[in-house]
Amino acid sequence: MQFAAKVAESQAASGMNSAYYDPSAGAQQQSRHHQPQHLHHPPQHSQPYEIQNPYAYYGDPSLQQSISPEMGLDTAVRRMSLGAGHVTDPQQAAYGSRQHNVALDPYYAQQQLAPRQPLQYHLYTTPLPHISNLHPHQKTIHSFFLSDHVREELQRKSEAAQQVLDPSSPEFHRLPAEIHTYHSFYPLDVHRDRSLKVFGYPTWVYKAFWSVDGKPYVLRRIEGFRLTNEAAMSSIEGWRRIRHSNIVSVREAFTTKAFGDNSLVFVYDYHPLSTTLATKYFSGSGGGPTAPGGGVPEKNLWSFITQLASALKTIHSAGLAACIIEPSKILITGKNRIRLNCCGIFDMLSFDSGKSISQYQQEDLLHFGQLIVALACGSLHAIHNLPKSIDHIVRHNSIDLKNVILYLLSKPSSYKSVDDVVTMIGPRILHEINSAHHNNDQLEGALTRELENGRLVRLLCKLGSINERPEYAGDRTWSETGDRYLLKLFRDYVFHQVDEDGRPIVDMAHVLQCLNKLDAGVDEKVMLTSRDENSCLIVSYKELRSCVESTFQELLTKP
Repeated sequence: MQFAAKVAESQAASGMNSAYYDPSAGAQQQSRHHQPQHLHHPPQHSQPYEIQNPYAYYGDPSLQQSISPEMGLDTAVRRMSLGAGHVTDPQQAAYGSRQHNVALDPYYAQQQLAPRQPLQYHLYTTPLPHISNLHPHQKTIHSFFLSDHVREELQRKSEAAQQVLDPSSPEFHRLPAEIHTYHSFYPLDVHRDRSLKVFGYPTWVYKAFWSVDGKPYVLRRIEGFRLTNEAAMSSIEGWRRIRHSNIVSVREAFTTKAFGDNSLVFVYDYHPLSTTLATKYFSGSGGGPTAPGGGVPEKNLWSFITQLASALKTIHSAGLAACIIEPSKILITGKNRIRLNCCGIFDMLSFDSGKSISQYQQEDLLHFGQLIVALACGSLHAIHNLPKSIDHIVRHNSIDLKNVILYLLSKPSSYKSVDDVVTMIGPRILHEINSAHHNNDQLEGALTRELENGRLVRLLCKLGSINERPEYAGDRTWSETGDRYLLKLFRDYVFHQVDEDGRPIVDMAHVLQCLNKLDAGVDEKVMLTSRDENSCLIVSYKELRSCVESTFQELLTKP
């Protein structure tokens, strides 16, 4: 929708476009099948790795030219089915029941039937200078709604969360239809070369939906791992109790042969469109900010140190060890917001290693220091030449950063503790708290604007339910008499005004002002005129509000 605004002397409004929304782009529903036997806490969100191209079309590319949104869903499905050589039944095209030999289930996740159209993010542009540079008493339409940047970011994350594989894609047939109570698998790790560097086993990362609550989670599969000690499963319980803002929550772990081998699967919260420190700062194409020396800017680096120290303190206080302080396993889920990922995996893989928790915690601090060196120097190999790297850090960063690194990398006779690290970075923690509170104020301000919009939407829903109703309780003139007639005239006064030449006046400032006065029920009076100009009524907003409430309550009662 686009609003053409008419700028008055003390009120101004500009145009706003809304993004194209495809209701079939991945609505996720629940499955009524198996209940998990070993899950005690309902999962919520999970994390991805490298997200596949959200605008990719997995079917026959030639069909993109022959299918348009205007032709309708059934026609598009039949054309896709015939063109791709699949079944011609839209239900089977949607669920792929023949390929997986499963019964059609209306609670199963809907698959994409037609070529996806990317959300029109470009429509959310900020006002041009000649529109935005207004007097203090003037406002544009953008000031009434969520900021363009926040709206676009949230919609991109929502789109990624609902993304599912096309039934015609080869990947769709290689993945199992369901594992335990998880279904609609979508691969998140696009790298085909399975590295054994971190865990010693090939790993795969999928997004899947839990059939109990219909929400997406991340399943990390350890390929080829055979669990030899059943007691190792109990090691995951400690991680499931940890809830921290800088740790990706662990939900459960189980073994499965659904992939054709012995696999160990860990379930984590899902964080859409997140990336890793390795991808952003060490891949060469991550586009992350860099300091003059080539590393991460010190301001960002202190933020990362503070967040990781907070996460480690929580983990160590719970009698656990992270064992995963590695750039490829630390997620960036927002602006300078990081989360420690893949926790709990090493607890199960190295259950019989013989090392104590204290030894693992000391290794956490050592790896923490190595990570800081790599980020400060902008290279994963910086730790191999420590004197040169420390010299580089001293030239481009503060002495406080050097002291923290030397403490973490030292080999003292005494026991190192994350509490000492927290003490050393105390002044930096205050800056991090201040930044977090500032960001919270911004989000709260954006939420406040949307709160007002929601209030007006509820009022509009009531008016829409009342105005021009064909009949009520058998009375075809119900909407044209009594209080309903007043509301009809008010609707014309708000939305259907015209100028002296008969052209529609679309003034968002006028609309919002009238709706706010109606919702508040002020004593101000307004003159309402019928369309034929034979009737003229003067009524207050307070009386109109009473009309809305009484009439809407009448609709809620059975006639």
